[in-house]
Amino acid sequence: MSTYQIINPTTMLASMMGNIDVVKQMIPMYLGPGQDDFQALVDAVHKEDLAEIKAKAHHIKPTMEYLGATALRLKFQELENLSKEGANIVAIRTLFNEIEEDFGLAMQELTSYQATLV
Repeated sequence: MSTYQIINPTTMLASMMGNIDVVKQMIPMYLGPGQDDFQALVDAVHKEDLAEIKAKAHHIKPTMEYLGATALRLKFQELENLSKEGANIVAIRTLFNEIEEDFGLAMQELTSYQATLV
């Protein structure tokens, strides 16, 4: 079995009440609309729109918990908080760069995990 740095398949299965069929149904939603949601966050960061950054980070945060990506969820929470507090955009961009890298890895891991669920 592969080890994952960001996601946790055991947590994912537990969050879906142990139903692997539900996990199989949900993964495409995370990989499709979930990435669209993240792109909206990317756009908000580029526009330096703090209200939109806060809203998008808040929206994505629960998905990270479903994926067992607790550390990444906490980074989204921190991004939401910084935006809410009107933090300097440099601090927001620095944190966002970390999130973007971790999110990309999480999506790769999710794709890899999905391939094991034949």
